[in-house]
Amino acid sequence: MKTTSATRFAILGLLSLEPMSGYDIRRAVDDVLRHFWNESYGQIYPTLAALEHEGLIRLMPAAARASARRRKVYAIAPAGRRALAAWRRKPPVYRPFRDEMLLRLFFGDAPSTPALLGHVKRLRAAETRRLAEYKAIEARIRREAGDHASRPFWRATLRFGHHRSSAIVRWCDETARALRGSRARTP
Repeated sequence: MKTTSATRFAILGLLSLEPMSGYDIRRAVDDVLRHFWNESYGQIYPTLAALEHEGLIRLMPAAARASARRRKVYAIAPAGRRALAAWRRKPPVYRPFRDEMLLRLFFGDAPSTPALLGHVKRLRAAETRRLAEYKAIEARIRREAGDHASRPFWRATLRFGHHRSSAIVRWCDETARALRGSRARTP
């Protein structure tokens, strides 16, 4: 394989679930993976072409994709399944955590407290919305995934998001109390 970009494995992983067009992959990234992974739309189509060139995916025959309105529909090839399995066994690359709101908070001072409280409040609201989304996704998995072999893995990924968002909501409450308290103590 030419590159070790995680984009190629996100695409191989999606194609391991079912054949998809580039449009279907974009939609799955937006609908399913967006909670923990993002992909540039500009990367999807060149990566599909590279994966096809490398023999890791194959274009579905036109008869099998008649309902796809002439879109190219790809399926994972046996070599792609092997590449995906090998990638899963390797340890992930960890990247430094970056959060601009935390950077602003770190450099905060008494005059910036109202603005920072606003940032914390908006973050709490966003994470509360995510928790509601996760609850809806959980219900959808229970309803639609049935006994799908990937169900425990999907649920584990979802639970990570739920635990993360719950922790952030608690942190926001704690931080808002601390910032309000520090503002009361400022002369």
